Amino acid sequence: MLYNRIMKAKICGYGLLKNYVGGPEKPYEYESADPKQLKDIFLELNIPQGMVMLVSVNDQQKNFDYIPQDGDDIRLIPPISGG
Repeated sequence: MLYNRIMKAKICGYGLLKNYVGGPEKPYEYESADPKQLKDIFLELNIPQGMVMLVSVNDQQKNFDYIPQDGDDIRLIPPISGG
């Protein structure tokens, strides 16, 4: 299937994920001509497996199989540890 439009989404991370995609103050501007699942985008961005615990898209929790849509606001939350 041919797509004639590029999907654009903003991706921001919290904690260590800011090192890969930037934080809320300066999110990463992701663009793709092909639909991809979030888990494939993480691989493309070299985010280590297991580093993303939760994903919020437009303030709704999504699973890693979600295919981002044009204009999505994607937020990545790392595992939380404390003591």
